[in-house]
Amino acid sequence: MLYLDSSAIVKLVAREPETPELVKAVRADPAVISSALAWTEVIRAVRRARGRIARAREVLEGIALVPVDEGILRGAADLAPVGLRTLDAIHVATALTLGEDVASLVTYDGRLAEAAATAGIQVIAPGTG
Repeated sequence: MLYLDSSAIVKLVAREPETPELVKAVRADPAVISSALAWTEVIRAVRRARGRIARAREVLEGIALVPVDEGILRGAADLAPVGLRTLDAIHVATALTLGEDVASLVTYDGRLAEAAATAGIQVIAPGTG
């Protein structure tokens, strides 16, 4: 199963240089999951860019979204490094709750990638070389 953070989901909505390789990765492992937080993050990002909201909703509806609960929030509070942004910490904590079911966390956010790797999660960024 692939865990996609919001930076990866946005690349499925709006074509960017990394999109073709990301699509290949998603097709190779069609079990895709994210935090329910992604719904808000992605729609707001697409709206700021005056993008295709209907396409964003379509992509999000194809992703299993994990509800943010108290356990995830407490886990996020304890993650290193201390400079990790709150929403990124919630993504990492969500992936951690899924355990070994998550083969890789897909992100294009350097700080989130570093925190996930520090927590023992395999991180990939298809299309970045």
